Amino acid sequence: MNQTERKHQIVEACKASINDRIAVISEDMNRLRDSAINSYDNEANNQWEGNEDEMMNDAGDLQSHLDYLVETAALFNRVDFGKEYDTVEPGAVVITDQRNFLVGAAGEFQCEGQGFIGIVASAPIYEEMKDRKVGETFTMNQITYKIKEIF
Repeated sequence: MNQTERKHQIVEACKASINDRIAVISEDMNRLRDSAINSYDNEANNQWEGNEDEMMNDAGDLQSHLDYLVETAALFNRVDFGKEYDTVEPGAVVITDQRNFLVGAAGEFQCEGQGFIGIVASAPIYEEMKDRKVGETFTMNQITYKIKEIF
């Protein structure tokens, strides 16, 4: 498989991971709403008030996480993954001796049995690797990464 096909698979795996996480959070929110309705219908008012606070906190946490994932998907959709790169920049796949990265998305995902970390341009690690080429190194959190491939 050539690098273009490989990159396409990596980008699609990342997209699927983001969409899967959004679906899971949405399902969790629906279950929480259903649970809140059932609790209100089945319990005395004084018990409902205690559960209501807990459910509202859970709903707020889920909504924050969902908002983050939706923003991640929007950022992902604005990145040009269609070209080949010889330096690290948004849209590049970066294979190092330590980890594999996709610049332009946030979150971890798997592709063909390999782990990838999606990073955005505002991530501190991106600042360390930005504009580097194959064979160069960068250090983050006392770990030195040697770039093996960029595409």
